[in-house]
Amino acid sequence: MISESSNTTFNKKEIDSVFSLITSTDNQLKEYFDKYLLEEYSNDVSSRLYYIDISEISRFIVNKIKSKQVDFVNDLFIKVEHILSDCDKEVEDLIVVGLFEGIQNTGGSEIDYYHGFDKWLLPISKVKWDNLIDTWEGTDWRKIKQ
Repeated sequence: MISESSNTTFNKKEIDSVFSLITSTDNQLKEYFDKYLLEEYSNDVSSRLYYIDISEISRFIVNKIKSKQVDFVNDLFIKVEHILSDCDKEVEDLIVVGLFEGIQNTGGSEIDYYHGFDKWLLPISKVKWDNLIDTWEGTDWRKIKQ
């Protein structure tokens, strides 16, 4: 559950701004996500399931990367870094457990989630991305450079 009280820019009261900022990086992503929200919630977004919502964004990103349509990905991770630099724990978890883990889990063997995103990940994102892998797999993967 996302807490309501926080002095950070990105918190529960600003959760829509998190999604808006992320989806602003690509017109197709914005259209896709807006359509998803309309279909999923039929104009009643009061009962949104944020982790399900963010997983839709992860799926979109993975599909774009697999089809080598990556023009927006750098901007996306710049926005994600901005969010992570000024968010509460709940929004951080939404990004790390929702977005990052969603990307890592849906990428399949076609995407190297260990190092394939290094060109886009900025300092905060990189630490959180790597720590997420460590949580599930340990740290041996860090010794293997590709």
